[in-house]
Amino acid sequence: MDRGSWRIAVLFAAAALGGTYLGGADGLRFFAYFGSWGILGILLVSGGLGWLSYRILTLSHHLGFRSLHDLLCYWFGEKAAPGLSVLLHLLLLAWAGTSLGEMALLLNNGNTAWAFALVPVLVAVFLLGKGWPVFIRGVTIFLGIGLLMIASAYIEQRHIDVPSLGYQLNLQWLVHSLYYFSLHFISILVICLPLASRASRAHFISHGVVLGSLLFFFTTLLMQGILLGYWHDIHSSSLPLQTVLASIWPGGQWIHALAVLGCSGIVLAITVYALASPVSLRYDISLTALFVVMMIAVSIFAFLGVAWPSVGYVIASALTYSGLFLVVWLCWKMSKT
Repeated sequence: MDRGSWRIAVLFAAAALGGTYLGGADGLRFFAYFGSWGILGILLVSGGLGWLSYRILTLSHHLGFRSLHDLLCYWFGEKAAPGLSVLLHLLLLAWAGTSLGEMALLLNNGNTAWAFALVPVLVAVFLLGKGWPVFIRGVTIFLGIGLLMIASAYIEQRHIDVPSLGYQLNLQWLVHSLYYFSLHFISILVICLPLASRASRAHFISHGVVLGSLLFFFTTLLMQGILLGYWHDIHSSSLPLQTVLASIWPGGQWIHALAVLGCSGIVLAITVYALASPVSLRYDISLTALFVVMMIAVSIFAFLGVAWPSVGYVIASALTYSGLFLVVWLCWKMSKT
């Protein structure tokens, strides 16, 4: 595996999983509640994200697009693209912030929850000036830590009862899979486009996307097995993976909290860097100034997420439906070319 493909693969997997995936709440909400249908949902999301991302990233590489703004200009025109780009940038920053706030509130539901929300922000501030090489190494380490933590939960779980397809026999699993797909597709575009546009060969992109999709599928499937295996303990838990690890590790609760906060910080740094760099080049604005503005915005939304958790739901819904609109529009446009 060459270095260019590996960079795209780990960034793809990190964006597809999200910075707070180690909490386990997303896996529970979008997949595990639907039993075996959730496994099918994981398969469809993995394949769908891989296929559509490959089409868009190879097109962007061929046409020289370096950012989401360039892609929007191509599909929507130069008049509509700036407004759409600003909207999606704001929604991504707001989603990142409120996700941190929500996770901090779950990790420590007390007066010091804001301090937990501040930890990933400080990690991101420290990493922002380091650039892509450090980001790649950091996200690789945390993906490895996440896999080890999830796999370690199988030590005590010898057998997993997988529900039959007659369980939750409705289309809710498909709807939730589509929501997950739409929510994370924009993150994949924002994070992977800068590296895909600079890839020396197009096949680096295809190899990276395939490997990234497999990493996402394998990690999410392992998480699904844990959630189903410990179902009676975690089905009503807000932090299901922490509940499992706390029962099998001494100090598992705090080890999990550190892993979640560290992973959130590195993914936040990558997202802010990927959003700010193209804007800095396009409008000749200081990159440091953009980092400061974006991190202030993320911090404000993080504190809002702690104070009013319902704000996070509204922002996540807005980003989900924006992503769904973008996916439908891109698929329609590609079908006509």
